[in-house]
Parts: sequence; structure tokens; C-alpha cells
Amino acid sequence: MGIYVPTLLGAGGIGVGPDRPTDVSPAQYNAAYEDQNGTAFPAGFTAAQVAASLRVVTTPSAADSLVISPLAAVVLKTTGGDAEALTLADGTEIGEIITIQMVVDAGGVGTLTVATSTTFATVVFADVADTCTLQWRGSTLGWVILGCYGLTAQPTITVPAP
Repeated sequence: MGIYVPTLLGAGGIGVGPDRPTDVSPAQYNAAYEDQNGTAFPAGFTAAQVAASLRVVTTPSAADSLVISPLAAVVLKTTGGDAEALTLADGTEIGEIITIQMVVDAGGVGTLTVATSTTFATVVFADVADTCTLQWRGSTLGWVILGCYGLTAQPTITVPAP
């Protein structure tokens, strides 16, 4: 089930433009949803909760900070001067996406091992701009790689032994 965002919020965001309100109340949001979708907005959700769910949380991760939070959408990783064994716990909702990017390289590499994955074993971040985007696909499949990128070379990906 995807998130439906009525045009009341629009591409410009809440309260943008001369003909837009400065704030959208939960009642206005729910009414717009019902008008455009033909059904009532799911009980218990408010405009503030939906807007919050659409925000991207960027989390810095300092050198020698080894635990990557599955709750972050974007993690900006700084590595220290030595090798770092990075870990990522299982996600909580199928479809969650996390992007990890090395932004400062103090000489060490960060090797990411996730709690559950049937598609890869590790991802090694060796250079600034090394980036990997993962998606949680549930406890059976675990984390899967959606894409990796690097300016110098792609991050090294190892696969599990058969």
C-alpha cells in the first residue's frame, strides 16, 4: 500500500504560493483526501503525521561510530584512520530505504555488514562519495542493494557463499 498525497499538499509543499494556505489542518487534509480518493483517510492519521513521514532524515555518522541506524533515510559517514566494521540492523517496515554515503575519508575503510541479507554479505566504503542504497524486503530476504556508486570506483560488494 502506497502513501496517497492529495494535491492540497502539491509539489510545492504546504503553504507555498499566494493562493495556498499557510498551514493545512488535519481536517482540511482529510477532506482533500476523501474528495480526491473517494474514501475516508485512514483513521488515526493526521496531516502532520503524513508530512513527517515524507521528510528525509539525514544522519551524520562520526568516525568510529559503527552502528548505522535503520531509522535514518540518509547516513553521511565519516571514517577514521583505521578499518571500521559497520553494522545495520534489520528494518521494521518492508520497503524502507536507506542510503549510506562516505563524506569524509580519514584513511580507513568502512565495511558494512547487515543483520539479514540473502543477496550480499558486505559493502566496503573506501573513498569519499562511495554510496550505497539499500531496501528492507522483510525478514526472509532482508536488505537488498538498489544501487551503488563511487567517484573513484564502485564500493566493493561481496556476496554470500552458496
